[in-house]
Amino acid sequence: MKKLSIQSDPFFNDFQDKLIQFNSLSRGDKLVVAVSGGLDSVTLLILLSVIDDYNIVVAHVDHQLRTDSIIDQNFVRKLSVNLNFPFFSKTLDSKKRDKKLSIEEWGRLERYSFFNSILNKTKSKWIMTAHHANDQVETLLMNLERQTGVAGLRGIAKERNKILRPMLDFSKNEIIKFSKRIGYEYREDPSNTDTTIPRNFLRHKIIKQWEDKAPRIIPGIRGSIEHFNEWKIALDFMINTHLKPRVVEEKNNIIIHSRIISKSPKMVIVRLVQLLTDYQNELWSKHQIQMLNQFIRNKTTGGLHTLHNGWRILHDRGNLILNRKPKKNVIESVNLYPNDPVFYGDYKYELVVNDADEKQLKDAESVDWSKLKNKKLKLRTWKKGDSFQPLGMKGHQKISDFLINEKVDLISKESQSVLTADGKIVWVCGKRISNSVKLTKDTMHTAFLKRDSIY
Repeated sequence: MKKLSIQSDPFFNDFQDKLIQFNSLSRGDKLVVAVSGGLDSVTLLILLSVIDDYNIVVAHVDHQLRTDSIIDQNFVRKLSVNLNFPFFSKTLDSKKRDKKLSIEEWGRLERYSFFNSILNKTKSKWIMTAHHANDQVETLLMNLERQTGVAGLRGIAKERNKILRPMLDFSKNEIIKFSKRIGYEYREDPSNTDTTIPRNFLRHKIIKQWEDKAPRIIPGIRGSIEHFNEWKIALDFMINTHLKPRVVEEKNNIIIHSRIISKSPKMVIVRLVQLLTDYQNELWSKHQIQMLNQFIRNKTTGGLHTLHNGWRILHDRGNLILNRKPKKNVIESVNLYPNDPVFYGDYKYELVVNDADEKQLKDAESVDWSKLKNKKLKLRTWKKGDSFQPLGMKGHQKISDFLINEKVDLISKESQSVLTADGKIVWVCGKRISNSVKLTKDTMHTAFLKRDSIY
């Protein structure tokens, strides 16, 4: 393999042009290059070695799914030594695979976990992989079959999360022809011909035969993917510019008002939810998208839907309330003492018994201090079965019924706090005091209960 012959090859020049298009990539950057030993990754490594503008670290993963996979590892190690690049490898054990994951998904997660660990260990700036245009087409067709929505149409990203893919614009045929012109060794993985694997079936039974009939199909689909991505970017821009600013954020909740929902196509609301929950780049399955779309269409107040990413959505009188399910309070309850502010949940609580500025006591509840003075006061989250006597009511009422009457949504109800005096509820915090602590003509000393949001 002669360096001069590579430098004079048009494929090499085109590859250099693709590298220049990465504005974030600088000469001298340290790169973790993923090398399996196959044609694509070996081609990438050789091209980078000839350019000689970067500090290269080679990373190889042995999945041990073939008895001769150790030969691939030894091949990549030897190649790295010959090119004077540091070499790191990891051997996987498929017996430890989570059975919920397919072999392909398990392998992908393990590979990128290892690459990221080498990135950090070697203080590298980027991970570089050899995905090419045929991989892009295969991914698009698989995403279409899975009905992954607008995010699935964008295919494989050229740059994302410290990963660069400079060969995405080159077809497999272009890479093969370059390798034949130059003449260098690489390893053939026999499992790549196993058409029982969905991606291999697409590769050999559909795309290859399609390409034989229509040689421009790969660049054609690649161009369509770029257009899909432009449309996705345009849709996200319109949503972020015109809809997202109209969404209301209140403490842990995000509220999409009914007027936004009623005037927007349902799939725009689906995409808005993806953007708001920071999962816009994750591929949602057909089932996940359908379930969310059906939930949005069903406008029953009180309906609750949990997304696969942990967020929950509540229908509340035409509005949608988004909330990431909170962790349970580590502290079950806190004591409340006179003139000693305490923090519980998302609020600061105070029991003011001294004379205070009336402005400071705005929105505070006035109570008879003599009814609380010698009792143990405690703040906690309400529980099923709790009841109290609301101010102005003769009988007792369950807290759950009271909150329904107050039109408190299901998510907010979960964190509703109460104040107890010797175990008896005297205040549904921020809502109403109990009749038992109200001011009367006999009240000698007024105290004030305050709750202020810490957000």
